Amino acid sequence: MTTTSPDRLDRIESLLSTLGKDMQTVKADISTVKGDISELKEDISELNEKTTKTNEKVETYQKAIQQVVNLAFGLIVTAALAIYCPSGHKSLVFH
Repeated sequence: MTTTSPDRLDRIESLLSTLGKDMQTVKADISTVKGDISELKEDISELNEKTTKTNEKVETYQKAIQQVVNLAFGLIVTAALAIYCPSGHKSLVFH
């Protein structure tokens, strides 16, 4: 059996004490990271909701624009026919 010197035991005790403090620091850091991850999850969820709402608004806007374009072309055709029909072209005059 080997005997250990008091100096060696003191160094081991010091190392264990330092290790314990380091472990507490690591635990605190892990706790902080967990909190940050939780906040990120909430932010991502919020962004997903906003993206969905924005996509719905864009889709509605695109549909409205298409309706405006259709109306404009319809009015252009109607105006062209209103000008063309009374100008003496009997082929388009309805009886």
